[in-house]
Amino acid sequence: MPKFAYKAKRPNGEVVEGTLEAENKRLVVSKLHGMKVFPISIEEEGGRGLQAEVNLQTFSRIRFTDIVTFTRQLSDLTKAGLPLVRSLEVLVEQTDNDKLKSVIRGMNNDVSGGMAFSDALAKYPKHFSDLYCSMVRSGEVGGYLDTVLDRLADFLEKEADIRSQIRNAMAYPVIMICVAVAVVLILTVYVVPTFVKMFEEQNLALPKITQILVTISETFTSYWYGIIAAICLVVWGYRKYAATPEGRTNIDRFKLQVPILGDMVKKQEIAKFSRTLGTLLGNGVSILKALDVVTDVITNKILSEEVKGLKADISEGERLSTKMKQSEIFPPVAVNMVAVGEETGQLETTLQRIAETYEVETERALKTMVTLIEPLLIVSMAVVVGFIVMAMILPIFQMSQHVG
Repeated sequence: MPKFAYKAKRPNGEVVEGTLEAENKRLVVSKLHGMKVFPISIEEEGGRGLQAEVNLQTFSRIRFTDIVTFTRQLSDLTKAGLPLVRSLEVLVEQTDNDKLKSVIRGMNNDVSGGMAFSDALAKYPKHFSDLYCSMVRSGEVGGYLDTVLDRLADFLEKEADIRSQIRNAMAYPVIMICVAVAVVLILTVYVVPTFVKMFEEQNLALPKITQILVTISETFTSYWYGIIAAICLVVWGYRKYAATPEGRTNIDRFKLQVPILGDMVKKQEIAKFSRTLGTLLGNGVSILKALDVVTDVITNKILSEEVKGLKADISEGERLSTKMKQSEIFPPVAVNMVAVGEETGQLETTLQRIAETYEVETERALKTMVTLIEPLLIVSMAVVVGFIVMAMILPIFQMSQHVG
């Protein structure tokens, strides 16, 4: 907790000095008033030396799951009737992540100083998105912040579940790729040279397939540093290209054109669009402002531009379903459900149902993709290992015939 050096005056005119621990200057003033003294100056102590600069915050990072846990805990505390400032103080004490603890402490200082909680959150855009801030702002305006935080926690927990499903589904293929690469490297770098040396001692004319393998092995062993540098250069170039607007657009367009992957990406973004828009509308955010937030939430640039195009005509009074029907990304079933929701006045609920439907579809598409990837990896690994084994066996057969 920060320390503040103060100078204050007692009722008899005596000036006193000292230090107090508090979250902010405002709380220091309150403590001084409780001590029956009048504050003259209050300064936060900053000279804590190297220990203040080099601590666990330097190495820790705030993960998405940390934000989910923070939101759920804050929701539970506010629903229990605890004031926001006190709830943040409790979270400062019980949060293990030092960097998140620093962020919560900073927000608590801002809120204690009179700043709106949504504005305090907006100071940390890396951790709290426009969606997060917009929902909190709507709760502050409507006077139901605890309810909004509960909905927001549900929303983030669902998002965390989807991310976890994707990571779990891709874990096996990633492990398979790593094992395959390790096996190939061990065979080409350690095993093949041993056999090659034996073949050379016998002065055998190596088959073409063995010559190819020997060339590959020599390339790996002699120029491994160049290969690693080339891979790093390719990754760096890809990331630089993906960071440009044109590069990101082209990459996102390519993703949509890949069989199965494109279908999964589209379903995932439709689910994200529906859940985000439904959540915002359900919390009193206007549809135009909600569409602005949704545009930033959609990660695929091509689909994001499509969503951005929905806003133009809606501002002139056109229905959302009519505009969605003109777009190529929304399937007829989603458009018809939105139309029904608009007619019955239950658009928010309908959007949540669409989100649930397409989240299930996304999970199915992901399982289908992984189901296809696994045999492809096994076949590819078998072909590569088979090529190496064949290249080694043929010269051995020649040696046995020569001996015979």
